[in-house]
Amino acid sequence: MQLKSMKNEEKLVNNIMFIYILGVAVSGWAFVMIFLNGGLRECIFLLSGVSAILTKLSEKQLGSRTKYIYACIPPVIGAITAAVSNTNDSAGYVCITHYYFVATLLLVPYYNQKLLKVSTVVTIVVNTGMMLVFPAGFLKLHKPIGWLFTGIVYIILYVACCFITHRATKLFSIVEEKEHEVENVLESVQMLSNKLFTAGASLSQVSENESSAAEELAATSESLVANSNLLSSKTDESMNNLGELSKWESVVADNLEKVETASRDLLDKSMENEKLLNDLHQINGEVSESIKLTTDTAQKLSDAVQEIDVTLSLISDISSSTNLLALNASIEAARAGEAGRGFAVVATEVGNLANSTQESLNVVESVIDRVQENVREITRQIEENFLKLNTQNEHFANVFKSMQDMTALLNASVDAIGTMGETYSKQAEVIEKTVSINQAIAESIRNENGQFSSINAMAESNANDTTQVAAQASAINEMVDEMSRILKREE
Repeated sequence: MQLKSMKNEEKLVNNIMFIYILGVAVSGWAFVMIFLNGGLRECIFLLSGVSAILTKLSEKQLGSRTKYIYACIPPVIGAITAAVSNTNDSAGYVCITHYYFVATLLLVPYYNQKLLKVSTVVTIVVNTGMMLVFPAGFLKLHKPIGWLFTGIVYIILYVACCFITHRATKLFSIVEEKEHEVENVLESVQMLSNKLFTAGASLSQVSENESSAAEELAATSESLVANSNLLSSKTDESMNNLGELSKWESVVADNLEKVETASRDLLDKSMENEKLLNDLHQINGEVSESIKLTTDTAQKLSDAVQEIDVTLSLISDISSSTNLLALNASIEAARAGEAGRGFAVVATEVGNLANSTQESLNVVESVIDRVQENVREITRQIEENFLKLNTQNEHFANVFKSMQDMTALLNASVDAIGTMGETYSKQAEVIEKTVSINQAIAESIRNENGQFSSINAMAESNANDTTQVAAQASAINEMVDEMSRILKREE
């Protein structure tokens, strides 16, 4: 795991490597072009600069891999340059090996052993491979003994860089540990200072509040004493009122009992009236039924009289026919002369009988008409009485319904009165308990009056103590301020 202090330097070292690679590329190409009469082939020097620019543009995408690319650009592009561009015997290209050395030294500020190993392996492998493939270019830089010496020096440089990196990493680790310890100590001291400051401020505030509370407590105690005396007198007055109320309670109970008795008697009477109305309603029903039967009988009588009228009409017809026959017989007897005289007498008697019958029928018809008129009058009166009786039954039904409603209301009233009686009984119990409680309150108030005097004395003593607490809080605040100044100087 990379140390925080070294990790923060990675971006700076990346910028240094970018500037170094780009500067060497541009200056090396210019040197070759100006002093060694370079051509198009020597433009390969610029390849390392182009690689550095592309890497710089891709730093966000590459992330932590950026440093590995910067470390590999010098040995790879340097090996290609030595193999391709070194066509003249010139000491100028010897600087390529120095390019490797400086690039390796610049990797030390990364403080990354893995990065040094990768760079060294890439430098040795790529340059050895290119030397085997393109030996001419590399042999123009150094003879084999020179490359061997250069390799030994490079390995020594790698070992030295690894040692420096290891020691620097260890030292940075120790420094960071000590820094963490110092930061923890400073944080602890700062927290303690803040706690002391908060405690001092709270203590000071508490002392101020306590002082003011003590003053308020003293004033409140005096007020409570006065209120307690007043409450005691009010309690005595309340007890007197409750005693008076207890006296009236018996009177109310007696009246309630009387009202309840009267209500029950009224309820009994109402139930009796309801029974009588019910019986009357039943009798009216029977009368209605009897009137209905009478009406039916009168109707039957009217029908019988109608049938008699029909019979009389038939008898009248027979009498008329008989009278006509008697007249014809008299005529025939007159024609017969002496021989028909006896028959004429009979015919005359028959005619007289027919006339008498006709007269009797007239009398009977007159009587029947009077009977029919009387029957119709009776029927009409019966119908009127029946209608009146129905109206009376409706009134009786309404009265009966009202009596039922009144009975229900009386039942509810009796229940309510009973409940009220129970309520007054409970109220009497509550009044007795209240009297007892008020007596206990009065006794407690008398005891508290003595305790309030003690509280007043304690409040005065507490005010003196809060003054001393305020002084101690001020001293704590001064110590906290001094500690804060020391911590600021340490920072």
